[in-house]
Amino acid sequence: MSQNGDIFRAWICKQRVHDVAPVALSDQRIRIDIGLAVAEVNFYPYQDDLEIAEYQVMRTSDGEAIFYLHVLLDDLSRAMELFGEMVEALEDEASHTTTHVLLCCTSALTTSLFAAKMGEIAQTLSLDYDFTAMSVDRALGEGGNYAAVMLAPQASHMRRQMIEAHPNALVFEIPGKIFGSYDAAGAMQLLMHAMRDLHAPTEGHHETTRVARDLSNDKRILIITLFTMRTYSRLGYRVYDHGRVTTQGSVRKPKLDYRDVEDLLETMGGRGVSVRDLDIIGIAVPGVAYHGTVSLPGVVDGDYDLGNHIHKRFGIKTSVDNNCNAAAVGCYVGQDKYESVMFYRHEFGHIAGGLGTVIDGILLKGRHNLAGEPKYYESLFAYNPNYEEMLWNEEGMFQIARNVALTGISLISPEAFYFAVDTVDDMDKLHQALASDANNPGSSRLTTPTGGPLLGLPEELIPPLFVVDDYVERVYLGEMALCLQKLRDPNYRSLGIA
Repeated sequence: MSQNGDIFRAWICKQRVHDVAPVALSDQRIRIDIGLAVAEVNFYPYQDDLEIAEYQVMRTSDGEAIFYLHVLLDDLSRAMELFGEMVEALEDEASHTTTHVLLCCTSALTTSLFAAKMGEIAQTLSLDYDFTAMSVDRALGEGGNYAAVMLAPQASHMRRQMIEAHPNALVFEIPGKIFGSYDAAGAMQLLMHAMRDLHAPTEGHHETTRVARDLSNDKRILIITLFTMRTYSRLGYRVYDHGRVTTQGSVRKPKLDYRDVEDLLETMGGRGVSVRDLDIIGIAVPGVAYHGTVSLPGVVDGDYDLGNHIHKRFGIKTSVDNNCNAAAVGCYVGQDKYESVMFYRHEFGHIAGGLGTVIDGILLKGRHNLAGEPKYYESLFAYNPNYEEMLWNEEGMFQIARNVALTGISLISPEAFYFAVDTVDDMDKLHQALASDANNPGSSRLTTPTGGPLLGLPEELIPPLFVVDDYVERVYLGEMALCLQKLRDPNYRSLGIA
């Protein structure tokens, strides 16, 4: 035990969560049990009279860890702050055990059967979802803690009013082809796309990821990945020793905080990893990464000089790269047929996706590493309905993917195009839409800003299109390849990855 550890233990035992007092099971273990979920703080000895505190929250029904984090007790204010985040996760689990979904139409008659069928599917899949059907007029005046509001096509024009009435819910349209055919299974799949979380890679999954390029090396590389979800963020890590994974894990947090990377590195010794023995640390992040500084407006306030913070604190070479750029490199090194590839990632409902490009084995970053930010040109397309509405339905996501691909192919003409776009998995359909013109159904809803037809590409100019179903794995693989290149480059400037 340490002095800071004693102070922290005493402080924890004075806290209350839902009027439940923490229970010290031993000097090294404190538990908070609120019935639906259980939190524990465990203590482990470190070095120089310091300890590591381990936080975890487990769901009682299935034992799943929904929050997990380590922190070095050299800064008690930081430890107390993270304890507060653990308590938030504990309280959130206690209040959201069932996912309540509201289905709306002009009258509740047409959605009642649909809601019942979706409920049957959820029960078959052992999903804790509750579905309620309601008319639009009633739903606008109804309270309720709904996680999602699904609008029938004839009520889709009320989306903005519904967002105001249910600000904490995901509000989106059920596509006409799904609603018209009472395809409850399709609607359930769409809902799960909207609500789904990005799960940590399973143990051993990395062994199935194909590596076609020569990435043999004698280095020790730590790869850290950061992903933002709708309700939390996830930080994952892997140690590659001579190209093989020796240690891996993940941390779930209520919000993205770059300081978590430093907390993770401080506690890697407790996982049997000496940070000082690493050759390089690679960090893949959302947003724009430029010279180690990360910019992610709307999620994190201001720019954060993550790379230099890590390099100065630990004395290790550090590489910070955009997630989609890393995934593009992962797609490139995962095959040896194509030398120029593009990768596009877009999550359902997110305002913009990310684009990564490798040309002749070189990652395209551009001035200020701004290459691959479709959000700056997507508004140029004249959508019907508008762009924001497109993000919340399957057909809209398809049209956005089509436009990004059309733009990327026209500018770069890659040999292959990879897609990790939620709800877009039919590459034959996408190929047809790219080849279509104003006389074909595939482009009937698309026009230029001046109202003219948006033409498609000649068949011979459309590259092979592929679905990426292992996005996280591509990020890890690509970030490792980027780290190896930067180790080979003493000036730290080359962008080559071949």
